[in-house]
Amino acid sequence: MWAVLLMVAAAGALAWRRAAPMVALGGAVGAVGAYLLSGYPYGPIQLCMVVAMFEVARRSRLRTSLLACGLAAAAAAAFVLTRLAREADLPAVLVLGWTSWLVVPWSLGALVQVRSTAAERARHDLVARAALEERMRVAQEVHDVAGHGFAAVAMQAGVALLVLEEQPDQARRSLEAIRETSTTALTELRATLDAFPPPREARPGVTSPAAAPGADEVGLGGLHALVDHVQAGGLPVDLEVDRTGVTLPPEIDAAAYRVVQEALTNTLRHAGPTRALVRVSREDDEVVIQVADHGRGTAQAAPDGGRGLPGMRARVESAGGSLTAGPRDGGGFQVVARLPLTGGAG
Repeated sequence: MWAVLLMVAAAGALAWRRAAPMVALGGAVGAVGAYLLSGYPYGPIQLCMVVAMFEVARRSRLRTSLLACGLAAAAAAAFVLTRLAREADLPAVLVLGWTSWLVVPWSLGALVQVRSTAAERARHDLVARAALEERMRVAQEVHDVAGHGFAAVAMQAGVALLVLEEQPDQARRSLEAIRETSTTALTELRATLDAFPPPREARPGVTSPAAAPGADEVGLGGLHALVDHVQAGGLPVDLEVDRTGVTLPPEIDAAAYRVVQEALTNTLRHAGPTRALVRVSREDDEVVIQVADHGRGTAQAAPDGGRGLPGMRARVESAGGSLTAGPRDGGGFQVVARLPLTGGAG
């Protein structure tokens, strides 16, 4: 009768092996010890202590589980030693050897715990890396939008200052262009930030700023408006767009637009008085974006080591394309981006 009750108690202790493994181990060791000291025959009840030790090692830190399982093994050795001392005169070395196999469940549980910890750390590292890449992408989007807006505003403000007294009408047009450019840049900046979920709030399904509400012009369809803004800032631009039979995916469309925007922004900043050419065409399975000027020849090579060219190249390469930039023969600078027509061929 008591033997059955002790076996039920040992098995019942295992019900806590997930919620409270230490409690399960203590209950199993106590029930097994009482069973052995009572002189009942050896049997499956001892496996309850083995299972409890495995769970403690699997769910606890190595140092904690080693201490707990070591105490449990010592208690088991004491129980067996006491029983054998009453039954036969056996050396203690044999008793310790008999209980040394209890290191096996602890070793297996510790191995599982180490692997689980390593996998969890790898998941955390992956999430942290993804968050860092997302922040870098947001920073690049903000750089593109704000950089273009500030460059155009600076150019227009300079024109207004030069003609303020002699040509007030021109100064007025420049100030109106400043207002329009700053409003547009602010709208694009808000649309870019709206494309990313705010802290502690998930917004599934938003993957590209070009697809965000209010950002409809971030694509080749918005080139005419972009060129109008740049020309209002004092940079003449010739625009040639041939999109016959071409439908670009949103991420490719947005990348092409940002290349033109950044290249024209750098021309405004660094090329001096010049004229720019923007050409969009299709070659085989690629859309080719060319932005050229006749300026000082180092328009895109910002002396302050800015993010213009590196940012454009990173954006294009992330979309599966390539970008080349450098001085043109006869003077000026040229940027050529080639982007794949993935799923976009008409």
